[in-house]
Amino acid sequence: MNQSSALQPPDRQRVDEQIAATIADAILDGVFPPGSTLPPERELAEQLGVNRTSLRQALARLQQMGLIEARHGSGNVVCDPEALTHPAVVEALVRRLGPEFLAELLEIRAGLGPLIGRLAAQRSAPDDADALRAALAAVRHAESAAARQAADLAYFRVLIHSSGNRALGLLYRWVEHAFGGREHELTGAYDDAAPVLAGLEAITEAVVSRDAEAAAAAVEAYLRASALRMVLCYTKSWET
Repeated sequence: MNQSSALQPPDRQRVDEQIAATIADAILDGVFPPGSTLPPERELAEQLGVNRTSLRQALARLQQMGLIEARHGSGNVVCDPEALTHPAVVEALVRRLGPEFLAELLEIRAGLGPLIGRLAAQRSAPDDADALRAALAAVRHAESAAARQAADLAYFRVLIHSSGNRALGLLYRWVEHAFGGREHELTGAYDDAAPVLAGLEAITEAVVSRDAEAAAAAVEAYLRASALRMVLCYTKSWET
């Protein structure tokens, strides 16, 4: 694949992020294979039609992601993306691979569900129960799909906190962050409040009553159902 034709000038909004995304996509597409060196800054800036200040900021982002490594005397060397777990790299994979890869991420999310529910039911304190009820109320009173989506994310942060397992929280946030800029493409999954509220009410009731098995089943069922809604929404946006 021709390198210059694969690098399209980015949108002017948030230029450094757009540049980083453009180069990341080229790396994931194999335009710059692992071990190769990116073109010199001047040449890369000309290909992208951007100034070198924005380009350097973008390259710094790519270094943070682990996609490139700055080596003295060699320039910016491309790393193997398959060896990386940075959320931004995974978000780039969702952007390139589409609904199928998003579905795989959501499978991981759903797979954590039984553990989240079981531990929350077993370990939650009285204050946790109050916080969970308040988080559910925020979902119930949300006036838009976007607000409902944000409240849903906040509910799960409270639920996972009540599990008392910090490592579990990190794992769940990694998957959550991997969605990156996809929020607006997934918001349609929250248009209908009824299944969202029904699922979260079942989780809350099981956790507050300390029914570990019911909580495990309720969280898994909710995450699998919401995953189906999300993939459907993302598939529609992908096709358009």
